[in-house]
Amino acid sequence: MRLFLAVFPPSAAQAAAAQASDALRATRGGNSVSWVKRDNLHFTLRFLAEQDEAGMAAALSAAREAAKTQSAFEVALGGLGAFPNSKRARVLWAGLTGGAEALRKLAAALDKTLAKHGFPAADHDFEPHLTLGRVRTPADWTERLTKTPAPEVRFQVEKLVLVQSALAPGGSRYDVVGEALLGK
Repeated sequence: MRLFLAVFPPSAAQAAAAQASDALRATRGGNSVSWVKRDNLHFTLRFLAEQDEAGMAAALSAAREAAKTQSAFEVALGGLGAFPNSKRARVLWAGLTGGAEALRKLAAALDKTLAKHGFPAADHDFEPHLTLGRVRTPADWTERLTKTPAPEVRFQVEKLVLVQSALAPGGSRYDVVGEALLGK
């Protein structure tokens, strides 16, 4: 099963991000993007790829260990951008204007506990973002990202979730298979 560890924002934050997605979708080139469904918007802390039952149990154990190291904290959703950059956009995202360092700290703690449980090191540095969509052909989105109102909402990060991802024709389907409450 394909697994990842993530933080899912509450529905109000997902709705704010979805408004930005809808505004971007309505711009020139918006139909050349695979847009993420509102309920699937999340911060991926670590993609774990294919895992068996033992891998799932180890990932959940690692998540619970990491969650104990940090209390709940507030983040502020804000700003729009693209990876690798807005001139050759492949991924369109909403970022954080507050709380990014706390989320990075949580991701670093998770990396340490995952390593203890035998998972390989992350292949890139964690950069907090909600993926809004994936651009099929790299393009310049600078003006569209600049002109689109960014989502602005604050929320508490209270838990990590372990998610099973199933690829489907209508988009990915996510099922939460475990959770880890922060500070517990």
